[in-house]
Amino acid sequence: MVSSRPPAASYVLIDAENVDWAVSNVVGRKPEPQDRVQFDRLVAFCEDHFPKPVRCVVVLNARGEQLPDVMIGFVRALKTAGCEVALLHGRPDQKVVDLGILKLLEAIRTQRPKAAVALASHDGTDFADALRLLLEEKRQVAILGLREYMSQRFRELVPAGLEILDLEMNAKVFQRPLPRLLPVRVDEFDPTLFL
Repeated sequence: MVSSRPPAASYVLIDAENVDWAVSNVVGRKPEPQDRVQFDRLVAFCEDHFPKPVRCVVVLNARGEQLPDVMIGFVRALKTAGCEVALLHGRPDQKVVDLGILKLLEAIRTQRPKAAVALASHDGTDFADALRLLLEEKRQVAILGLREYMSQRFRELVPAGLEILDLEMNAKVFQRPLPRLLPVRVDEFDPTLFL
């Protein structure tokens, strides 16, 4: 079935739990509000970086048929930031968010020819093959995340055209700098930082 919605030129799919996992690893604890992705900034970056119109979809596991009270505020904030929210649930043995994103990627591939795709996730094991199919169609395809946590499976797709964009350094979606241990290219090394 083909959607009757007007097509977007670009689709940004966001695995919020995966991005939160990477930020937690960087800060060494559960992220505070100042450490979390500012979704309005992410939407603005995507609208500047990808062909318009851009549709941002955050895929969340609601963990049941009723949205937990603790998630209501987050979902409202996402919508206010300009994101659409796909609330899913499934069996305990299912990777609900990953399955939802894979279904979205396949629907975009088959129903939205030539649309650009960006995925905010570090999980190449589940998503690299689906992105490879989009790259083979010569689409603009990007990954958004923290580069030090990016899957090697994604890095292997760079020669095929995959663009890797850092959420902090490229998209600037955080309120304060993250305490990252990030290697710098020697050609870009500023020794005055250590003087």
